[in-house]
Amino acid sequence: MMGFLNRRAARAAVVTAAGIAALGLSAVTASAKISYDFTVSPHTVKAGARVHVKGYAMNDSDLFQKFCVQQRQGTGSWHTVKCAHGAVFDGGSVNTWVQAKHRGTLQFRGALYETDWNSHKLRLQFVTPTETVRVR
Repeated sequence: MMGFLNRRAARAAVVTAAGIAALGLSAVTASAKISYDFTVSPHTVKAGARVHVKGYAMNDSDLFQKFCVQQRQGTGSWHTVKCAHGAVFDGGSVNTWVQAKHRGTLQFRGALYETDWNSHKLRLQFVTPTETVRVR
């Protein structure tokens, strides 16, 4: 009889542990949601023309956020064009014009930066898909 009770207690402990683990996993996967919109137009321009770039991004976490528009020529490095002021819960929006100075490919993306309450350093949290402009 004692062996039966030990097996029953062990089975109950395993079922309880599995239930607690499942609750823990669901809490981890319910992470913050990022919303964004990012547009670039037109997608083909002559050298010297202007390109309209606008977008916003926000994360529903309670961290300070800042949204920036970045560009690069060809496969060069990314450079920040303009950033929003930023706020807690809202990265802000950017609406700007960029002159396409050189022929080739010009790429744009939006970047959402965040910082936690213990640090003042912004870290990259999310980037939008890249939008490409052909400059003739």
